[in-house]
Amino acid sequence: MMRPIAILVLAASLLLPLPCCLAEGTVGLRLEILRHPEGGLLWHAPVAPGDLFRLEYTHSSDGTPVRGIFQVAGDGRFVMLEEQYLWYGAGLESHPQARISFDGDWTRVAVNRPFKDLLIRVGRVSRQLIESGGSRVALTDLAPGGSLLQLRITKR
Repeated sequence: MMRPIAILVLAASLLLPLPCCLAEGTVGLRLEILRHPEGGLLWHAPVAPGDLFRLEYTHSSDGTPVRGIFQVAGDGRFVMLEEQYLWYGAGLESHPQARISFDGDWTRVAVNRPFKDLLIRVGRVSRQLIESGGSRVALTDLAPGGSLLQLRITKR
């Protein structure tokens, strides 16, 4: 009785695709932070099209917390969907044609701005954080204040 079951299991396993073979056809993406212009990789996290990630910081002069919400596109770009803040500060999103909503204490401004990459200067007082999935990193843990970093999506 064991022999027919073993043969059946072996035959079924030959007909089913292996997980490694399925993974070969899919293209993985990752969110990367690099030193700019040198290009040295400082941090990365796996992402997929449709995933969201956030850039959080404190506005350097007005002190308001700010969150940029981004979505990964399938073509290696990402889109800033909205900017959120508790109170307006110089340079934050706001214009007469903007879709602005209020969610409790937060002001939410729809942006829908695509990026191939984003250059970010590491702030000395703004406490910038990138959060993607379960990963979270402070930019000051990657490079000293004043450093220029590049945020991008790449195929892995």
